[in-house]
Amino acid sequence: MALVASAVNLRLYADGLYFGESPRWQAGKLYISDMIGRKIYVIDASGRKEVLLEVENQPNGLGFMSDGSLIYSSMFNAKLYQYKEGQSQLYADLSSVMTGYCGDMVIDAEDRVYMDDTGARVLHGEKPCPGRLLLVDTDHTITSVAENLVFPNGIGIDNQGKHLYISETFSYQLDRFDLAGDGKLLNRTVCWDTHELATATGREFNRFCGVDGLCIDAEDGIWLSMLGYHTFIRKDAQGNITHRIDVDGDATACTLGGEDGKTLYLVVNKVPEGMDLFDAMVNKLTKCTIYTVTVDIGRGSARP
Repeated sequence: MALVASAVNLRLYADGLYFGESPRWQAGKLYISDMIGRKIYVIDASGRKEVLLEVENQPNGLGFMSDGSLIYSSMFNAKLYQYKEGQSQLYADLSSVMTGYCGDMVIDAEDRVYMDDTGARVLHGEKPCPGRLLLVDTDHTITSVAENLVFPNGIGIDNQGKHLYISETFSYQLDRFDLAGDGKLLNRTVCWDTHELATATGREFNRFCGVDGLCIDAEDGIWLSMLGYHTFIRKDAQGNITHRIDVDGDATACTLGGEDGKTLYLVVNKVPEGMDLFDAMVNKLTKCTIYTVTVDIGRGSARP
């Protein structure tokens, strides 16, 4: 396991958010949800941020269609919206099938949206329980393509469009599915048990030591946000841990971007010491900082 950076090496990119989620690089800018702040920001290369949208029911997952339009989720009322040419319109209403919140999302090359159903409304006091992955097809029909995912979270599709990866935060594992031509998911496999990292680092394993967000590089290496470990790691296509980046706070989400695709954006959310994460979120006591670090293997054609 190679330590390629630490908190002192990271570059401050932006701050001033309550709780950052689902960073996405598009057309020279970073887009990110401030879940608790109820805003979607767009941030330029210099780190200057602007409010793109206000989302009363809390934004979470973001993704871009092939035409460049933004799809964003509204957590509490279980709806997806499309933002195009300065206007938002309803894209899909998932409220009749959603059992928890709209979580993270990924959009494939055919513009099909894969949307986490977290299975529990944890910010409303419910305990984590199995959720699922919903598919919103191009005709806007909604189906469940994977069941019994315990708090589905970070999600991505590899460079060949052959596999979909999804983290189950409270099952402490990373899953891989084969991605069929019609968008269905097959052959679910647990490809990593996060207890391995506890063994490798000698750290105590706790409730928030699962994977949160993720992104995939040009060699199908997966950067994983190890929430309660305060660290980001990279696993190569063979499953080896190749890099580790320690941060001061909860490692929540990451994405690759920048002019050459080799800037790794790290979203770190800090909780007051000794306070429960969900309680801190509800009471707006969390603080988000976005850092950057330059990596050797940049962005490819993986999604998001």
